[in-house]
Amino acid sequence: MKKRILFCFVALMALPGITFAQAVEPQDPHLEEVFYKGNVIQVIKEDAVEDFGIAIFRQVLSIEIADKDFSGANPASIVYEVDAAQRESQALQVGDRVIVSQSTIVQPDGSESDREYVITDVNRLRGLWWLLAAFVGVTLLFAGRYGARAFLGLILSFVVIIWYVVPGIVGGGSPLWVSFSGSVVIASTALFLAHGFKRRTVIAFVSTIASLLLALIFSYVSVKGLHLFGVGSEEAFFLQFSNDITINLQGLLLGGIIIGTLGVLDDVTTAQAATVEEIHRADAALSIRDLYERGISVGREHIISLVNTLVLAYTGASLPLLILFQLYEKPIWVTLNSELIMEEVVRMIVGSMTLIVAVPITTLLAAYYFGRAQKGANIAKISQK
Repeated sequence: MKKRILFCFVALMALPGITFAQAVEPQDPHLEEVFYKGNVIQVIKEDAVEDFGIAIFRQVLSIEIADKDFSGANPASIVYEVDAAQRESQALQVGDRVIVSQSTIVQPDGSESDREYVITDVNRLRGLWWLLAAFVGVTLLFAGRYGARAFLGLILSFVVIIWYVVPGIVGGGSPLWVSFSGSVVIASTALFLAHGFKRRTVIAFVSTIASLLLALIFSYVSVKGLHLFGVGSEEAFFLQFSNDITINLQGLLLGGIIIGTLGVLDDVTTAQAATVEEIHRADAALSIRDLYERGISVGREHIISLVNTLVLAYTGASLPLLILFQLYEKPIWVTLNSELIMEEVVRMIVGSMTLIVAVPITTLLAAYYFGRAQKGANIAKISQK
């Protein structure tokens, strides 16, 4: 708990809006933090204490640091504190892997003082690799080479986000337009890589871009109309105090909505285009209107399930937040009006509206293309006679 208080104090000192932070010279002492991987090899002591009126469960642990460049005493004795009510789930045991933070005050002459070690988190990376391996295995087992291509598309998507979208925003670009252009690049590469250069993929791509443009309009009107400023999350709140760059948080919110919508949008457009093509193959004599009516019949079922899926997904992600608001017993209209909740509601509604309009757009384009192709073939046969 004391470390947390120290961290909050240092964080406040770094805020540019506070007067005394502006007087700090670059040569003044500064906090330097290094992270290491460690293993719990012994639980030295456990007891319950009270800190600022809060019941705390405290452990004194012997941590073996795995990094070779660690210069401190190894193993190190580190105090680990959690809320007493969370003891059963958060207490550490022998064999647990942890992340250790080494905080040091560096003086202007380069000397170090007040070195302190804190367990900042559990090291979950090894478990993550096993989970990813299971995900890849299941995908390859049931999707084969198409699953491998889908993973390549996923990797490309992350490359675009990490090496184009994020640097573009940090470099001072408009978060909205950088995110939108990045989404277009992701759609143009990931879609064709995963599904191949087919007629249905081209139709899905065109439908995706058209739907993204509508999502851009929906989100812009919603965010501006509801006076959302993009500070509904803790991360966005701290971004506005950055000394190095100035980021348009409202544009960042809009860009996040666009990228998030794309994640589900390509599934809808590819599935709907494939549906119309399969209907066409089953009965090549169907007209454009017949193809559209049969395709949209399947699409409506897709819409119903998607809306329910999105609502439950966003509600599930926000469940701890909803419980927090319930505990504070605020009026429901005050809770709903807060930017924290309103941003999630806008994400959900804009995403749902975009998916809904994507179905008729894709169905119409696919029906027009396959129906017109068959009409041309029929005219050619008649002319030959």
